[in-house]
Amino acid sequence: MLFNHNDLMLLNDQIEYIDTAIIPAIPADYASRLLDIADQYEMIQYVTLGAEQQFKGRLLVLPPVQILGDYNPVSLIDSQLKEFGFKNIIVVCPQTLQIDADNVHKVNIIPLESMDNEMKQEFIQDNVKSLMKFIITLWNK
Repeated sequence: MLFNHNDLMLLNDQIEYIDTAIIPAIPADYASRLLDIADQYEMIQYVTLGAEQQFKGRLLVLPPVQILGDYNPVSLIDSQLKEFGFKNIIVVCPQTLQIDADNVHKVNIIPLESMDNEMKQEFIQDNVKSLMKFIITLWNK
């Protein structure tokens, strides 16, 4: 499920089946790293949406969370989602983000704009598969 009106209308009725939420988390430094933010956001978006397509009806992808310096709202969001009824919360972030927890999946980030389409799709699919394996491992615990 995506974070949109139609999908969220179904969420309350199906929370027993939609038991996993994905929090995309991206470090943001708007003073100097705009292209890095864009590259990270783009890759995280491709990977999380790719996993959502494969596990449609089983997980919810939230809007991206920006980590600004020491401000990291991920633990608060995690708590609220558990209170709502989600059993599994997964944080998907770039390798460079310093978040260490069992529910964190880190994605390799490279600028995609300079890659040819075939290589770009292969790189994205490899990362989607890695996230899918992470999700399945979490479900099997």
